[in-house]
Amino acid sequence: MGAGVATELEWLRDALLYAIDSSPDAAERVAEVLEEASPPMAAGDWIQHRTGEPAPRGMLRSLSLLRLADSRSYSELRAIAAEYALAAPSTGTASGVTAGGARSVAASGDIGVAVTGDHAVATYVTGDHVDFRDSTFRDRVVGVQHNHYGTAPAAAAGRRVRQVGPLEFGVRPTRPVPGLPPVPPYVPRDCDEELQAKLFVRSLVLILGEPCAGRSYTAWNAVRSLKGHRLYAPDPGEDLRPLVTALQNNPGKYVIWLDELTGHLGAGGLDQRLLGRLNDLGAVVLATMTPAEYYRRRIGTAPGDLVVAAARTVELAREWSEAELERLAADEDPRAYPAYMWSGREGAALYFAVGHLLFDEWRRVGTQLEHPRGQLLVRAAVDLARCGVTAAVPAELLGKVQEEYRAEERESFEDALAWATAPMFGVSGLLVAGAEDGTWRAYGALVAEALRSGDLEPVPDEVWWTLLDAAREPDAPLDFPALLDAARTALRPRVEAGDAVVALGLARRTEGDEREEWLRRAAGAGDPRAAVELAKILRERGDTKGAEALLEVAAEAGDGYASTLLGELLLDRAERWLTKGAEEGRLEAAHQLGDLLFVRGRDDAAYLHYSAAVDAGYVKAARSVGLFMLAGGEYKVGQIWLRRAVAAGDESAFEALADARTPDSWAEAEDFFDKPGHPLHTVHFGNVREAQGHLDEARSLYLAGYELGDAYGAYCLATLFEKLGNPEKAAHWCRKAAEMGLPAARKALAEKPDTVKE
Repeated sequence: MGAGVATELEWLRDALLYAIDSSPDAAERVAEVLEEASPPMAAGDWIQHRTGEPAPRGMLRSLSLLRLADSRSYSELRAIAAEYALAAPSTGTASGVTAGGARSVAASGDIGVAVTGDHAVATYVTGDHVDFRDSTFRDRVVGVQHNHYGTAPAAAAGRRVRQVGPLEFGVRPTRPVPGLPPVPPYVPRDCDEELQAKLFVRSLVLILGEPCAGRSYTAWNAVRSLKGHRLYAPDPGEDLRPLVTALQNNPGKYVIWLDELTGHLGAGGLDQRLLGRLNDLGAVVLATMTPAEYYRRRIGTAPGDLVVAAARTVELAREWSEAELERLAADEDPRAYPAYMWSGREGAALYFAVGHLLFDEWRRVGTQLEHPRGQLLVRAAVDLARCGVTAAVPAELLGKVQEEYRAEERESFEDALAWATAPMFGVSGLLVAGAEDGTWRAYGALVAEALRSGDLEPVPDEVWWTLLDAAREPDAPLDFPALLDAARTALRPRVEAGDAVVALGLARRTEGDEREEWLRRAAGAGDPRAAVELAKILRERGDTKGAEALLEVAAEAGDGYASTLLGELLLDRAERWLTKGAEEGRLEAAHQLGDLLFVRGRDDAAYLHYSAAVDAGYVKAARSVGLFMLAGGEYKVGQIWLRRAVAAGDESAFEALADARTPDSWAEAEDFFDKPGHPLHTVHFGNVREAQGHLDEARSLYLAGYELGDAYGAYCLATLFEKLGNPEKAAHWCRKAAEMGLPAARKALAEKPDTVKE
């Protein structure tokens, strides 16, 4: 062995040991080259060597043998060494090259890498020419030059498969995250073993799957199982025939990677004859294709179609299986679990490849200008997911939720939906279709990105109320208990901070004790509506004092409904105490109790208390008794009582007596009630015309009154048709009156159920 060769081997050994000690990646690459060399070399001594220890002499013998027997592996070791040689500590004393001119060589010790060029301009690693002009040498220099000729690819172009990264293999990077690789760690797919087994047979292996199903990453993982193989990855449309010459000149084991095989068919592309020659030279061809393209081509007759038909196929679904998702969830990469949660039927590969791009497209300012309603429609779908509604919902519900953000007239709902559901980047829309026609949901990555970014405002309260109300509809596509639980979690902090509006909103969508608790919080925060609703609960429970206290506060705050309910409660209290006074013989209590009961429609009880008062000579009750009699049609009796009251000085009784005139004929009544458009007298006038025998006119007046909202008009129509012998129409109008709440009609229907059949 010459001195120059020995020096080169020593330099190579030292540089490789330094590389192994400096980088685990370099150590793995060196071990791979040694183990796959011909003949194989033991890598253990190299990897286990420690800095500062003497290098075993067997290392130089191994390198010398490798230099003679496997020049390719030897060159690969030199390439690895060259990457780390410039950083390695110098072991020489004074040897080196002095750069004496602008165009010179600079080196230290044995020249592992020569740097040449015009240093006044730039410094660059030498190619195939070294300029030694103006240089002074004071030690041994070994120069190595490799030359390649012809159109065939150089051997160096075929890199070992384990040295090729996912990005170089065509895997799309995901959203950049500081401190994390651009591509998440590979998660094993169910088809991995099948694919690896088929790669051990020299043939064309075709991965069938949709774009972004994970084909490139799955292929990358599979070829790494092929020890000693090198990779060629021609560009689409590149002439593949020179590969034969390249493989002939450099015998070995190869993988030819043809991503999207369709781009490698046709003139100069793959056909059966070329495939056979490549297989014979030790190459397996691995390619991808969509299922639709595969099934179309395999029944064709073109040369490219024939080679497709001969392929061995492995199917890769875009949607991940449960086992695959479990492996994804167990991965330690922080990006893995969100993908597990939100990738959905579209699959984790698509999630990582374009999910962040879809999010950016949705959120960019240009989208708001070009598709204002569409952007809001997508936000509605994302907010539904943030509320716990991850299943697809009808488009109408999305539109209803979208309207809660703001009115948007610049884009129609139809155009917005068409834009949001159209595929982007060739793979997916922002909204994806559900299992049922006309249902949509947000693409999962949009939700994950929204949760990650934190720049979306909280879900508006009205969106929560809209969803909760919709969930209680019959056959609603929403899970009300789950939605309510999500609302509690999201909104409780605001309630605890004193937000009465939110507390009232939750109260109106819950029941029982929970509803009462929300109402107490809202009422305690000063909401009069909550006070009224809580007071009604307390009143039904018998806690009138608690109800009155709540209503009084709300009434004083200006709530008219609270004032009304408070008045009813006070009437109840008045009745209770007046009853007690009457039972104790107080005549004025009996009189006032009669008035109260009369006003509240309890005529029989009122008459009993009036009688008790007047029977005991209580003259102040005369006017009340007179009015009671007039109301009951006892005109003469009523007038007598009113005259007594007038005589007793009751001025209001005088006014009542003046109005208490009994009509002498229907003509007088006709004059009194003939007031067109009056909400009540229209029907009263119909009563007069019916009594006078004008039935058609009466029917028209009853119908007009009904159309004015008078349920009594419908009831009078029912009685008229009953008289005319038309029970079907009578039942129809009686039902109408009952539906409008008229007690007489309801009573009639209850007494004669056979008359309500229509």
